[in-house]
Amino acid sequence: MDYYVHAQRRFVSHVVDEIPGDKSISHRAIILGSLCTNTSVFTGFLTASDCLNTLEIFRNLGVSIERSGDTVTVHGVGLYGLKSPGHHLDVGNSGTGIRLITGVLAGLPFDTTISGDSSIQNRPMRRIVSPLREMGAKIDGQSRPGKSDIYPPLTVLASDKLRGINYTLPVASAQVKSAILLAGMFADSPTTIHEPEPCRDHTERMMSGFGMALTSHQGTVTLTPSHPKNPNPTVPIQIPADFSSAAFFMVLGAIATPLRLTSIGLNHTRDTLLHVLIRMGANITVENRGGDDFEPYGDILVSPSQLQNTEIRATEIPFIIDEIPILAVAAMNANGTLRVRNATELRVKESDRISAIVSIVSAMGGTIREYDDGFEIDGKTAIKSFTADSRGDHRIAMSAIIGAVAAGVDATIKDCDCINTSFPNFFSVLHSITQP
Repeated sequence: MDYYVHAQRRFVSHVVDEIPGDKSISHRAIILGSLCTNTSVFTGFLTASDCLNTLEIFRNLGVSIERSGDTVTVHGVGLYGLKSPGHHLDVGNSGTGIRLITGVLAGLPFDTTISGDSSIQNRPMRRIVSPLREMGAKIDGQSRPGKSDIYPPLTVLASDKLRGINYTLPVASAQVKSAILLAGMFADSPTTIHEPEPCRDHTERMMSGFGMALTSHQGTVTLTPSHPKNPNPTVPIQIPADFSSAAFFMVLGAIATPLRLTSIGLNHTRDTLLHVLIRMGANITVENRGGDDFEPYGDILVSPSQLQNTEIRATEIPFIIDEIPILAVAAMNANGTLRVRNATELRVKESDRISAIVSIVSAMGGTIREYDDGFEIDGKTAIKSFTADSRGDHRIAMSAIIGAVAAGVDATIKDCDCINTSFPNFFSVLHSITQP
């Protein structure tokens, strides 16, 4: 599906209250809820294809899961209650799904094969396969001509018992950390992970919430194998609205029209874009804070400002990696130069996002310089009407659309079906605040 932005759009509302549930937390809700020894109810579950694929995978593994709108009820079967699915598991387009679920499969007493679409089959998996093999997992993958990594489909052979390891992450990665922690639930001894830099902590928060023996201090996380259990199975657990989805409208608000974004997740390992935009001079405040140590949230109020570009620090990259495409749009509307380096991870997302960002910025008429690990964008671009190809990447597609709407130009963005992987109601939210 191609999407057409018409220059005559005008803003008609300043409230955005339909941002869907957090994608990262929704994946973990299904995974950890399935491994609990009792039932868990989650509200605000993201009903996008990535998370629905994770839900379906655990149904195929023998877990009873009921869904009504954005409420899911997961009847946990415990660590050793999963059943052989009898066929390959399909994560669709989800890198989070395949990496986290492989951590679970590593500890199971039956063989399983897991894969996804063509994009997933070109995503490197050595980063999780290597530590899982250290734990005793038997995992076979595919090779690619001229490349030294391991690629899906991954076949995970039956395991009697994994062993705990003491592992230092080569780079900060919440997906790798989570895969190891999930496998560590099946180990015969504690698993300790050392982070070179802090990264997202949704897995640790949910494990702790479910009563698991986990400690985290100064970049070291230790999990002692234990059985997760929901302490309040009759009380729904609220999944906040997804910060990465809200990011598109935060940038729209900072460059085009005042907006209030309601009940947005404010986990400190996720909200770096908020602080970067404030550093750039954005007029942003947070009201109605709620939640607890599980997952905090609040309303984000943002209004147009004179933005000044900045340099994204190496320590910020792991926390802002998914928001860099829409940050590039903000940069085109700011003074000075945005510098993003140390972001090689962008090369192995749903697309080569560095190359894709260069393509859309150039299509809009911007000035951008590409590097192996990032890019530089010169600001104050007069964005022109353009045509851009999303390359099947949802964040590239939404960034290009927001860029066109904010600039008030005609645009054609190709291949926008991919948006359903993370933000299925993106267009209805956009249409609620703008009209032709």
